[in-house]
Amino acid sequence: MINISKTSTLKDELLRNAYLHSFFLYRNCFRVEILSINRIYSFPYLIFDLPMLSLYIHIPFCASKCAYCSFNSIPTNSSDILIDEYMQSLKKEIDYYAATLKDKALKTLYFWWGTPSRIWVGRIIDIIEYITTKFDLEELAELSIELNPYPETEVLDFVRTLNKRYPKISRLRYSFGIQSFDDEVLKLTWRAYSFGGIVEFLRSLVKLKQDNNVFNFDFIAFGKFLVSKNWHKQLWHEHKRDFLKNFLNSWYVDSISLYTLEGLKEGGQEIREQEIREQEPGNSKQGINIYHGDDEEIMEEFLILKAMVEDAWFGRYEISNFARAGKASIHNMVYRNMEPYIGLWLSAASFLPYPTDPILLKNIRDNLFPSLASAWQSLSAWKALRRTNTWNMKQYLEWHRIDEKEVHTLDDSDLLIEEFFLRLRTRAWIADILKFASVLVPHYQWLLSNYQWAWLLSFDWVQLRLTDEGMNVYNSIITDLLQKI
Repeated sequence: MINISKTSTLKDELLRNAYLHSFFLYRNCFRVEILSINRIYSFPYLIFDLPMLSLYIHIPFCASKCAYCSFNSIPTNSSDILIDEYMQSLKKEIDYYAATLKDKALKTLYFWWGTPSRIWVGRIIDIIEYITTKFDLEELAELSIELNPYPETEVLDFVRTLNKRYPKISRLRYSFGIQSFDDEVLKLTWRAYSFGGIVEFLRSLVKLKQDNNVFNFDFIAFGKFLVSKNWHKQLWHEHKRDFLKNFLNSWYVDSISLYTLEGLKEGGQEIREQEIREQEPGNSKQGINIYHGDDEEIMEEFLILKAMVEDAWFGRYEISNFARAGKASIHNMVYRNMEPYIGLWLSAASFLPYPTDPILLKNIRDNLFPSLASAWQSLSAWKALRRTNTWNMKQYLEWHRIDEKEVHTLDDSDLLIEEFFLRLRTRAWIADILKFASVLVPHYQWLLSNYQWAWLLSFDWVQLRLTDEGMNVYNSIITDLLQKI
């Protein structure tokens, strides 16, 4: 750690060439990074308590990339040397945050997207154990991992090994990306399994479930329907619908995520395309294939799946998520409640609140950066920070991990927009609509009255929340109500 107050040359250099790079804070520690030339200098500072931190770790490695996916994923072999380099960079990033944060108690730990099984269960355990040496996991409420249902043997071994290793974690949650029971959709989207393979996988999986497990299953509404012999439109074949109904009622399923393909976004990029090219890796053959229907057909499939899920007594706790009592994703609600979290690895995002105590800000400004008055004047309006790691693997491995274009400071207005936006996605009430009046359109009360008349929301002129029907048209409602998003 460098004390710039005792190093006049370095201090002058910083004041001439430096700019504010990013902020990290958590509970009793505040850290400012200053980027100058090719060096980063850090200065700790104490602040007040904040909610417990959560970590999510982006796994970019997949067995193969799905046709509809625009997330940052890399098809690769588990033996690829790139994975070992990536693991070392991850540990370096863990070390960085461990040195930054004073109170290191974690609320949730989430391994997100990609296919964690592609880097072997031993590597995942190594990461978890390494985090345990750097952070406090004694009060960890949930360890959650996303997996694809293939290769079947590898994934089952992954679950079996992790269950045996962590039987005392209060909640060990697995989320399996089933996506569809339609074999044609699975083939056209380059999912490496069929309905028959899913059945075999699920029958083996349920035998592995233990007391601390929560099993979640993801489905996507593609809007593809069959035509029966009587010329009636139907979703899947009857035996597949029956299998899903029986599985949902088996009580092995704790929660379900239902997504509509046109609703999936990452970094502002639409994943949904009306047409895809049938060009698998290494295959030069090209052709146009429609693998889903229009918006109305996608919503129709969503509503059919939703009805099946709710008939099995799953409650809707968020637009796309349904769970049995006490089984809702804890990490998911960290996002919705705007609690602090840090994303590790490639393209991972973080959200951190910022202290507003004017005495604290004056102390930091006067003691560290007396010549950067204009920067600190604008800084005093910040209330939170969102930032994203680079999407570029080479840059990340070379420790140029921050995407400076994706560092966003949030003021009071931004936070109100996000709170309204996120809270309305859940079953929680917005307690006081007047709190958000400054970010809503001028005629919002008239709109709310119309939505209430249409049974899209419950509203008593003070409190409001969406009804089940309102959640189905959330995008339209939120677009109408907010001045900007």
